Amino acid sequence: MNLAVSMKLKIDFHVHTRYSYDAHIRPELLPEIIHRHGLDGVALAEHDNIPRLDAIDALVIPGTEISTADGHLIALGIDRQISRGSPAKEAVIEARRLGGATIIPHPYDYFSPSINPANLGVKPDAIETVNASVIFFEKAKQKAERIAQELGLPMVGGSDSHIPETVGDAYTIVDSDSSTIKDVLLAVKEGRVKPYGEATSLWNRLRKSTLDIKRKI
Repeated sequence: MNLAVSMKLKIDFHVHTRYSYDAHIRPELLPEIIHRHGLDGVALAEHDNIPRLDAIDALVIPGTEISTADGHLIALGIDRQISRGSPAKEAVIEARRLGGATIIPHPYDYFSPSINPANLGVKPDAIETVNASVIFFEKAKQKAERIAQELGLPMVGGSDSHIPETVGDAYTIVDSDSSTIKDVLLAVKEGRVKPYGEATSLWNRLRKSTLDIKRKI
């Protein structure tokens, strides 16, 4: 008799590396960063592109943060980029066709292009209710939790990190059958997830802004 044994994985579902125009995390350092922050893995949400990462000895879920016509949408586990500017509903349907999982990030961040889940017209796989980079953290968290509950959708957490120091500020505990990408995304879709985290510190927000300025200079 075979009994499946689940495992609890601590995963940051919203990380940007240098494959995103506004990020400063070197992809090759992800294993070290994951270990340093006590995580089991991260999911990438690169702006409008899906990087091909070779020989990364860690759980790194490929993904993209699509700039849809209605706001940002994270699609994980797909191997083809969905066109920016597509209607959000069509992007969700296309990501599903490609076998991926979709997450609405920071739905109540008034400083980022955000999708209103109530107006989407199709159900994504999850809503990011804990996003460490959102300015009005507690208010946004409460509103995101409320809409997730109303729509009956799983809740996840992600740091929205663009620098190494903030990875893991928000994360998700995933009750997964294994540490494979397939099983982790299945756990998300089935709601075997719970988000945690706090707002990114002012110091690290300033650190990121300083790096942005140095890059432009």
